[in-house]
Amino acid sequence: MDTTAIKELLQLYFDASFESDGEKMAKVFHDAAHIYGHGGDGDLADAPKAPFVTMVSSFPPGSSDPAFVRDDEILSIDFTGENTAIARVRLRMENIVFTDVLSLICIGGNWSVISKLYSGVPI
Repeated sequence: MDTTAIKELLQLYFDASFESDGEKMAKVFHDAAHIYGHGGDGDLADAPKAPFVTMVSSFPPGSSDPAFVRDDEILSIDFTGENTAIARVRLRMENIVFTDVLSLICIGGNWSVISKLYSGVPI
């Protein structure tokens, strides 16, 4: 299966993350998307798309700090069906390296992230 459209979507995700660009990030995620992770209090962190996009916009862009090293990579893309896939990616935001597992869906010919599970490790 062709991964070109998924790779383009993931590049937009990397750019939106690095630039702290909420508008770009909103294009990556389906309106019904949820973002999951391990909360600071040990509980499940669960955010719908809108609060997540707002949070992304609140960070300073990585490009504003010359000491910030951009480091993002597609680790794998696996199709689970004709219109569904899982992507595992790594990206750095300030001094945290995140590994994200992104569930993707293609609706009407357009790929988007329907869920994100993240894990971050300080460096």
